Amino acid sequence: MSTSHSKVAIIGVGLLGGSLALVLKKKRKYDLVGWNHRAASRKKAAKLLPVAATFEKAVLGADVIVLCAHSGSIAPVLRELTPLLQPRTLILDVSSVKGEVVKAASRLPGMNLHFVPCHPMAGKEKSGPAFADPDLYKGKFVFITPLPKTPAGLVRRSVDFWKETGARPVVMDAATHDRNVALSSHLPHLLAAVLTSQYGRQLRRSSSLRTAVGSGFRDFTRIAGGNPAMWSDILEMNAVEIKSCLLQYRRTLAALEKKLKKGNSRFWFDYFEKARALREKL
Repeated sequence: MSTSHSKVAIIGVGLLGGSLALVLKKKRKYDLVGWNHRAASRKKAAKLLPVAATFEKAVLGADVIVLCAHSGSIAPVLRELTPLLQPRTLILDVSSVKGEVVKAASRLPGMNLHFVPCHPMAGKEKSGPAFADPDLYKGKFVFITPLPKTPAGLVRRSVDFWKETGARPVVMDAATHDRNVALSSHLPHLLAAVLTSQYGRQLRRSSSLRTAVGSGFRDFTRIAGGNPAMWSDILEMNAVEIKSCLLQYRRTLAALEKKLKKGNSRFWFDYFEKARALREKL
């Protein structure tokens, strides 16, 4: 961003907010302030950046406000912010579902002059400021999904902001974003949780199963350790797109199930070879 010593307010200093604070602190040109709803969380956040006593004090006079909250929390916070905004205040978020957020924000008069929805494809299965990492955003895509009639200059400011973190901003419409992440992010998390739950049920019947858990199972189920509040929010708000992906997945599994018999080794070799080639291109 071009303005030196801009005030940046980070609302929700957890993994994403804390990581943002660390990388911006390195730039030495931002006045950072954080705020968390819970007192215990504010105490943890204070190890990373100054923390305001109240929400109002955190955002008052801010040039940029970053909402590091779940998708379902964005619209209520935007309504709370409306009377506190300066004419040039830029509001960003980091929530994982954009369609519902864009719809809700578009109903707020004048919000298109301030709010630019964003989703950084960055994170860990661990949450909280203790896991904050200044390199979390480095090289990661950040999807920017503007509201209708958002000024081009406001979108450029959001792009410039994320470039400061080392991220790779990409502007796209909210519907495309939600469809893409349903397959690449939301469905994998659901599948990891399902497999982990199946493991738990079988473990109760046979404790020896524990000894059969290797790196492959741990790799597949790692993301099941994510924040339950965030993921329940995501599945509810992007249910339509996730259902569509899940239907395709079930159809594929049903077709593959019919191949599970002797004499199909050539099919499986080709199938796994194609999958491996795709995986190596990720």
